[in-house]
Amino acid sequence: EARREAILASYESGDAAGARTSASQGNAPADRVLAFALGALEKGRSGPALMTELMRRGNEELNTMTRHIRLLELIAMISPLLGLLGTVIGMINTFQAITLFGTGDPQIMASGISEALVTTVLGLIAAIPLLLLHSFAAGASKRVTQILEEQAAGIIAEHAQGGRG
Repeated sequence: EARREAILASYESGDAAGARTSASQGNAPADRVLAFALGALEKGRSGPALMTELMRRGNEELNTMTRHIRLLELIAMISPLLGLLGTVIGMINTFQAITLFGTGDPQIMASGISEALVTTVLGLIAAIPLLLLHSFAAGASKRVTQILEEQAAGIIAEHAQGGRG
C-alpha cells in the first residue's frame, strides 16, 4: 500500500507517465487498476466516464480473483458428500455380505465397514483444509476489494480537486 501511495504522490507531483509505469510493474490487482486509472487520467477522462471505467476494470479484477475462490468452495462442499457416498456404498457392501454369508464371520463385514470409514475420513481430510483455504482466500479477496474501492474513490476525488483548482 505504501508503494501505491508513492505512485499517487508521483502522479500528483506531475510525473504522470512515471507513475503509470511504476503502477504497471506491480502484480497485485490494485496495481493493475491503478495503472489503468492513471492511463485513463492521462487520456483526459474524468467524472462519471472515469468512474464507470474504473468500476468496470475493478470488477474484472475481482471476477478473476473470485473465480478461483468459488472453485475452492465447490470442492470443499462436494468432498464430504463424496465421503458420505463412499460410506453408503461400504455399508451396502456390508449388508450384501451379511445377506450372502450371514453374520457368523466378522471378517466379511469388516471389509465393507472399513471401506465406509475410509471414504468418510478421506472426504473430511479433503474438505477441512479446503474450507480453511477458502475462508482465507475469501477474506483476502474482501481486503483487496476494499483497497480497490478506496483507491478508485481517492483517485477520482484527487483528480476532481485538481480540476477545480
